[in-house]
Amino acid sequence: MDASKVAYIVIHCADTPPEMDIGAVEIDRWHKANGWDGCGYHFVIRRNGVIESGRPLDINAAPGWQSAIGAHVAGLNSQALGVCLVGGKGGTPDFRVQQWESLAHLVETLTRIAPAAEIVGHRDLDKGKLCPGFDVRTWWADWRQHGAD
Repeated sequence: MDASKVAYIVIHCADTPPEMDIGAVEIDRWHKANGWDGCGYHFVIRRNGVIESGRPLDINAAPGWQSAIGAHVAGLNSQALGVCLVGGKGGTPDFRVQQWESLAHLVETLTRIAPAAEIVGHRDLDKGKLCPGFDVRTWWADWRQHGAD
C-alpha cells in the first residue's frame, strides 16, 4: 500500500484491563492464534507511551513509502493504517497521558506522509464496535486546535 491509497488512519484499543501492559509482541501472538499473519496493526502504543511497530511501514521505500496491508478493519484494510492503544477494556478509555501524547505525535507524523487520510476510530467504520472508546474525530480536532493544553 502506498501513501496515495491511504484513506484512513484508524485508531483502535486492545480491549485490555488497566493493569495489563502488553505490546506488539503479545498482540502479534494473539493475532497469529486467530490465524492471521501477525499483528494486524501498524503501530501499538504501550501504557508508558512507547510506540511499537506491528505491520511493516517503510517510509524509505523507493519510489515512495510502502506498508504491509493491515488486518484491523474489515473491508478497508487495503486503504487504512492501524494504530492500537493498549487498554480500553469494554470500550472505557483508560489511556494514560503518555499514550495520548504519543498518539497525537504519531498521528501528526502519519498525516504528513498520508495527508488525504481521515482520522477515525474503529467504531466509525464498523458500527458493531466500541473501539477505541472515544470519539476520535472530536479528539483529533481538539488536539489540532489546542495541542497538549
